[in-house]
Amino acid sequence: MKRKSISYAKWGYVFLIPFFVVYIIFSLYPLFQTFYYSFTDYVKDQGSIGGGWTRQAVEVTPTFCGFNNYSTIFTSGSDLLQSFWNTIIMWIVGFIPQIVISLILAVWFTDLRLKIKAQGFFKAVIYLPNVIMASAFAFLFYSLFSRGGAIYDLIKVPLLESVWGSRGIVGLINFILWYGNTTILLMAAIMGVDTSLYESAQIDGATSSQTFWKITIPL
Repeated sequence: MKRKSISYAKWGYVFLIPFFVVYIIFSLYPLFQTFYYSFTDYVKDQGSIGGGWTRQAVEVTPTFCGFNNYSTIFTSGSDLLQSFWNTIIMWIVGFIPQIVISLILAVWFTDLRLKIKAQGFFKAVIYLPNVIMASAFAFLFYSLFSRGGAIYDLIKVPLLESVWGSRGIVGLINFILWYGNTTILLMAAIMGVDTSLYESAQIDGATSSQTFWKITIPL
């Protein structure tokens, strides 16, 4: 009796459906909505952060204003330059430590000589923050570092009320959210390198640092 073959391609598409549904609802739709609002005059007052969002929200219906928002951004030179400078600072604060730590972790977990146990558990723990919404992290850190929060009561320093304190906290949030995803990607890249190259280097007496700089990084 001829056995019916299984279409793995079909089941692959089926398992991809939840990802696309979640992506469309929580990422693609907000992206298009943000793009639409960029062409409108839209004001929503939630109260100041210092006031703890205690004031009642006042919402104005979005009014189409064309390219006025974009022209305002590019004509106010000082604001544009300051925004660009802030972006560079947040990239340095958030991304540089992230790529360094992620690369170290990726090398550790892919080094066959270390034989790290329970790698699946550690990978799941490292990646877990990536599935948590950024808004949830922001509210958590606001609760911790604002006046009356646990961290504020411990260090007695109002970090959220200073420019560099706020930048540091935002950079820390960005690091925690994304270092796991970066680690997984770098691990996949390292595992794609031919293991015979590492074995040959080990036989030739290459040190771990030499293997890292001469094989892992170039490939």
